Amino acid sequence: MNLLFIINDHAGSGAAKKWKRLKSRLSVPYKEVYTEYPCHAIEIVKEHGRDNQQTLLIVAVGGDGTVHEVIQGALEYPHIIVGAIAAGSGNDFGRGFEYFNTVEEIELFVQQPITQAKMDIGILENVTDTKYFMNSAGFGFDALISKYVNHSNVKKYLNKVGLGKLSYIYYLIKTLFTFNRFTLTLIHNGKKQIFHQVWFVVASNQPYFGGGMKISPLSIPNDGQIELTIVNGLSKVKLLLLFFTVFFGQHTKIKAVKQYTASNFKIIMDRNIIAHTDGEYAGEYTKENPIYFGVKSRAWQLARKSS
Repeated sequence: MNLLFIINDHAGSGAAKKWKRLKSRLSVPYKEVYTEYPCHAIEIVKEHGRDNQQTLLIVAVGGDGTVHEVIQGALEYPHIIVGAIAAGSGNDFGRGFEYFNTVEEIELFVQQPITQAKMDIGILENVTDTKYFMNSAGFGFDALISKYVNHSNVKKYLNKVGLGKLSYIYYLIKTLFTFNRFTLTLIHNGKKQIFHQVWFVVASNQPYFGGGMKISPLSIPNDGQIELTIVNGLSKVKLLLLFFTVFFGQHTKIKAVKQYTASNFKIIMDRNIIAHTDGEYAGEYTKENPIYFGVKSRAWQLARKSS
């Protein structure tokens, strides 16, 4: 088995330093490549997937954005297995999937690669574009927060002192007073429902988003299904209180939170609105085009630690 590390040294928890400590203890052959710009990890994975058809373990050293790119690049290559080392500020991937924590775990997997598991990938698409998500994708309030967080100097400063997660809380409160709610039409299982005063809609492939918030407690990342969560009709104060209950997965008991499980959903919104995929800003979607959430079952291989 070949071993490749892809390192994003701009990740929130100091990926370069973490990688330097880790590689000094590695005793198996490996290759390392650093990302240089957004989506570079996708290109790196595809290049190595094309050039070598032998089984390849790619370990992402960075945050959820880095892992997202590595998985997206690996979708075309069944001989690639994806692993990760947490080095970001949110790290939701490790909560819903799994991280390597030690050099010994990586080396054991290279020597005995018998614990990989095939996982689903979520799909977000309209008539002009298709995007993928391993954790979640959504529109509205949380997407706007993600845009602010990932382009903010506040996050960069908090990362330096090890408090990067607080940037999400900061922008959550700030966005609360500026976001305009919208109307959403949901079509699934042959039924049409209309929701007014919507704060956000999010499709989940695993339970966590936003740095540890358990938005979709019932999501399983390899069951061929995704869960859709819609939050509407709440006041600003109640929405703020809702976010604190999300960390414990207790928000599902609130009437304003609706959740559905299916393999696909169609939504239409009454105004243009921005999206996120795995916490990264994914652009603005126009109200003229319907939007589809779906899932591709068993689309990529996850490296799992031996028990």
